[in-house]
Amino acid sequence: MTIEALWSPEPIIYIQRFFGKSWDWFFQTITQLGEVTGIAIVFALLFWLLGRHQAWCLVGAVVVITAVNMLIWSAVDIPRPDHPEIKVYREVSLSSFPSGHTGTATILWGMLTKLGHVQLVISVIVIILVMLSRLYLGAHYIGDVIGGLIIGLILLQIYPRIWGVVWQWFNGRTFKIFLVLGLSIPIVVFPFADSFPEGWEVFGAATGAAIGVPLELWYVQYSPAKISTQKQIFKLVMGLGVLAVIIFTSHFLIENEALHDTISFSLGAFWILFLAPMLFKRAGFSRN
Repeated sequence: MTIEALWSPEPIIYIQRFFGKSWDWFFQTITQLGEVTGIAIVFALLFWLLGRHQAWCLVGAVVVITAVNMLIWSAVDIPRPDHPEIKVYREVSLSSFPSGHTGTATILWGMLTKLGHVQLVISVIVIILVMLSRLYLGAHYIGDVIGGLIIGLILLQIYPRIWGVVWQWFNGRTFKIFLVLGLSIPIVVFPFADSFPEGWEVFGAATGAAIGVPLELWYVQYSPAKISTQKQIFKLVMGLGVLAVIIFTSHFLIENEALHDTISFSLGAFWILFLAPMLFKRAGFSRN
């Protein structure tokens, strides 16, 4: 395969014609596994079931690959797919290379496998489906998704080696340090929120986390207790149910997309990180 073929519209056209319009809902859903919504759900499940260590390990991995992708996007300007026969489901002005969804899905689901929570075959299937979804949705060329995959695989080998050092450093910090670090993140993200996909979602999540993380560490200190399967299911249904209500309610009440993304993900992050753990603790689902 030549370099030109990697950025050719023909494979995208073929995939869109092969699956047809009836697969829109499927690929629109699958692509969520490589973006903020999927990350938030996976984080919530790990945090509520296993505690903060492994949950924050995943967040750190996503932050690393996002930073790397942003550096590449600023240095490499490859236009998004643009062809009369390609249906583009969402217009994005950011560089097409690399595919951020593919890279994020690779390191997120790869780390879930490394941590022993998801079988390798499942992670491989998820990553392939996310790659296919980005082509079907007309968001990337084959070269973009392959590039995202390679970057994700490289960071998947590097990141676990540095996470232990990072976690040890954070474990020794005080409440004030977490508060300052937490509040600084949305300030850093805000200027870029309108310049990359899901930017306002990231800003909203960062804002909710900036408030929720210090409060949870100071007032709750949630640590999952060993409880029955029935109670675990009840806990997750309650936690995810409220999260769904927050997202869908804000969607119907707020028409402006940027404002909706900011508010819903801010409230969602605050629920995941503080309100839900506080409720779980009062219900006896925490060791502390």
